[in-house]
Amino acid sequence: MPVAPTLPRAIAPPVGDMAISNIDAGASQIDLGSSAIVPRLVLREAPAREVLAVLARFAGVNLVFTDTPGGGQGQGQGQGAMEATVSLDLENEPVEDVFNAVLMISGLQANRRGRTVFVGSQLPQAARTLVSRTLRLNQVESSNAGVFLASQGVEFQRLVTQTEDIVDPLTQRVVGRRELPSSLESLTSAADQGATGPMLLKGLTVSSDDRLNTITLVGEPRDVQVATSLLTQMDARRRQVAVNVKVVDVTLTNDQSFSSSFSFGSGDTFVVQDDGTAVLRFGGFSPASGADLNNLPSRSINPPVIPNPLRESNIFLDFDRSIIAPGQGSGILDINGRLTPRDAIFFSGDAGISMDPTITGITEITPGEPGTFEFVNDDFGVRRVFVPGTAATSTTALPSFFQFPKRFLAQIETTIDSGNAKVLTDPTLVVQEGQQATVKLTQKVIENITTQVDPLSGVRTTTPDLQDAGLTLTIDVDKIDDNGYINLTVSPTIASPGAQQEFDSGSDGGTNILTLLQRRELSSGLIRLRDGQTLILSGIIAETDQSVASKVPLLGDIPLLGALFRSQTDSSDRTEVIVLLTPQILHDSGQWGYNYQPGRGTAEVLRDQGFPVQLVP
Repeated sequence: MPVAPTLPRAIAPPVGDMAISNIDAGASQIDLGSSAIVPRLVLREAPAREVLAVLARFAGVNLVFTDTPGGGQGQGQGQGAMEATVSLDLENEPVEDVFNAVLMISGLQANRRGRTVFVGSQLPQAARTLVSRTLRLNQVESSNAGVFLASQGVEFQRLVTQTEDIVDPLTQRVVGRRELPSSLESLTSAADQGATGPMLLKGLTVSSDDRLNTITLVGEPRDVQVATSLLTQMDARRRQVAVNVKVVDVTLTNDQSFSSSFSFGSGDTFVVQDDGTAVLRFGGFSPASGADLNNLPSRSINPPVIPNPLRESNIFLDFDRSIIAPGQGSGILDINGRLTPRDAIFFSGDAGISMDPTITGITEITPGEPGTFEFVNDDFGVRRVFVPGTAATSTTALPSFFQFPKRFLAQIETTIDSGNAKVLTDPTLVVQEGQQATVKLTQKVIENITTQVDPLSGVRTTTPDLQDAGLTLTIDVDKIDDNGYINLTVSPTIASPGAQQEFDSGSDGGTNILTLLQRRELSSGLIRLRDGQTLILSGIIAETDQSVASKVPLLGDIPLLGALFRSQTDSSDRTEVIVLLTPQILHDSGQWGYNYQPGRGTAEVLRDQGFPVQLVP
């Protein structure tokens, strides 16, 4: 028994390259405009305010402190920052680097204007360098961008414009929609709720406008620049992919049949073998059936009596003699103008029930009328005028009955039928990342009937349930990564009309014709394909073999000769559905799809609709 091969060791799934973008999130530096070097500085738990004052004096700049918070920070938190202590042990460091190091370690803010440096736990807006920048986003929603920045510590305010429906008071139908006055929604950062993670954009205010899809940043230049870089990375276009799906439905049929039939008779015995079924009849009539014995009037008398099956025919007429048609023969006109008509032999006596079905017989005879003479009195005197008669007519046709001859008759029939059918559907859908596309090549058929009866009025309502018969293809593109791989889901459905079934919906609902659908469905789940890779997604195979034999007992089992006493039909059907999938990533700079050349017939239709299409010679 074969054993599945095993891996020599555990192998992790492959990992592709990732696009990496780095943003310098360091704090902004205060430029003191001095290159002085601090030769030696050692401090132990010195107040940060005193240390900054000494360093500013050493750098030759002025220093302004504020103990009152200028914004949303609490009084206790601001006072704690101002009372922070610093321990230093430095040697040969630039005074500017030492000054910025003390600012960072103490959590104080600083801003320089001219030769004055303003320092505080949270500077007032007038003492800070603030900028405002408005960005009109292309791809990402402004509200989603604001929520993302709020996770980085910004104060997010969203301008929301709500709408309401305008309802007609008479019909209660929605006839329009109007905008309500806009309102602001604020979103607090996680830092205000006790989060301890780093907040790069603390102190930045962000507001968004859903109507214009804009976002406005207000804050320090450094914070605005970092937020702009983050939004630039977020506002990337979603990739698109052209997915070509070939659905091939192949049906192969192979039918073989052999049958034989023969008949012969002798006296009152007649034998028939038809497709493996033997029938022997003895006597001049067929035997009575059980229905003949139990039906009226046979139920009360014995032997049974049935209506005469030949009462509507003329098979008991004697057609062995010739048929005389009166007045159809050639007449004799004497010298006095008298016409003596003659009879004619119209049929030679070969009609009736015959073993030859091609011999005709008379079905209708219309006798003729002989010509007469009339006396007319006019200006020329009394004259005798001949008035012609009408000729006799007769209608002949094949006889209504044919009796099989008693001689041996045989027929052998054998056939081999093979066929194949291929239905090729080749749609190409352009789908954006994270979106779903569906194409339907279907027609509506009635698959079900829903009947409802009103219990009060008794009115019956019948509603047909229409279903799609044909091809339905759904493609859901989940992700297109930077390495050229596409994660998607494909769900093709092929539904073909099958047998029809009558459905009785009730005593007064009538009979409805329902069409049963034969469905073949496939749900691929989430699969990964490379750009331009063709994958045979699935092969759905349905194979049916059927053999039907009918034979005369004992005689049908005789070698060779038994073929004359049996009938056999072998049928083989094979249906296979193949789904081939080929995705192709569309690049914005590419020319894919622009060089499409429609066929001549399609081009003529497009030109009639006003599209500038060149006809293909």
